[in-house]
Amino acid sequence: MHAPTGRDQSIDALRACALFGILVVNLPFFALSGGFAGTAWEKTGPSVADLLAAATIQGVFESKFILIFSALFGYGAWRQLSRYGVGRYGRRLLALGAFGVADLALLFESDILLPYAVLGAALILFRNRSCRFLVGAAIGFWTLAVLGIGAFGLRFLLAPPAGGGFADNTAVLASGGFLDIMAIRLQNWASFQSYCLWSNYPLSFAAMLFGFAAGRFAERGGAERLPKLVASLALYALVPAVLGNIAYGVLASVPSGAGSSKFFLLTLVLRPLFALPLSLVLLALGLHVLRRPAAEPAVAALAPAGKMSMTIYLGFSVVASLVFFGYGFGLYGLPRLWDTLWISAVIFLGFVLAARLWERRFGAGPAERVMAAAMNAGPTRVRPSVARPS
Repeated sequence: MHAPTGRDQSIDALRACALFGILVVNLPFFALSGGFAGTAWEKTGPSVADLLAAATIQGVFESKFILIFSALFGYGAWRQLSRYGVGRYGRRLLALGAFGVADLALLFESDILLPYAVLGAALILFRNRSCRFLVGAAIGFWTLAVLGIGAFGLRFLLAPPAGGGFADNTAVLASGGFLDIMAIRLQNWASFQSYCLWSNYPLSFAAMLFGFAAGRFAERGGAERLPKLVASLALYALVPAVLGNIAYGVLASVPSGAGSSKFFLLTLVLRPLFALPLSLVLLALGLHVLRRPAAEPAVAALAPAGKMSMTIYLGFSVVASLVFFGYGFGLYGLPRLWDTLWISAVIFLGFVLAARLWERRFGAGPAERVMAAAMNAGPTRVRPSVARPS
């Protein structure tokens, strides 16, 4: 990560890679009842390809790339607060939250934009804290996420919700109208929050705080040392990260007919416990690879998509909705789980190409233009810093 005074193309490329990982996790929820965590893909008997897909999605992608994205968000939040102050940063978050409300209501119930706006506002409370404090707080929220999901699992086992499991709305989602599907989406969003509040949001905030600390460290003269520091930490995390996520991927993909319920609580805890270490390893690997001279063509190809991350994220939801839901092509429930992997790759590559063409012709993405307009709606005084070392 470079100092906050310039735009690092490798960071934009890394953000684009994180978007791909997010799409791999999200697309099954557009295409199948319960997504990769449900049993829709098991109905005709899970194939070896489906089992491998489930293990890959959950062991390699689930929670890992969203945490990389969260860390980059925290890094960018420090830069914005440092340069522009709370006022402009706050207006940017309001616009982000508005996009999030539209996304969850109209496109995808597992929207991340609204939670990012709320968590981004919480970062303001930490802007005058030292790197040591920020790292300690991040570890605290990571611990809270692990304990929280354990408590959620125990509560679920002791008092299962009525009609537990995934509701099969295949018929409505495949052939229903927009308002019918919107009603299901809002219902799913409300129920999903009870899970996210226990673990997903504390875990994402932990990653944001790590990124926030990295931004502060870079601004205070550590920009050149930051990649090496990340790589050193990743080496310590490598073995537990790999072994823990292999265990999680295997256990979480056990078909329901093979007694997967035995591992319910264990898999709940394994996910947040080892997702953060693996995201650190992947982040370090991405920085190492994308900063090599041989990677310059790939960085040039990916960077525009990373710069337009919000446009691309919303675009994923638009395309997936039109492909799978009843008001579009109505293909919901037809793909196998393994199909969602190659479909994700096709959609992602299409947006990478579109972003390159758009940037050449128009510059910033449409959502990014709205965000910039919101940020610049008030006073535009640039500040050199928001805090002194403490």
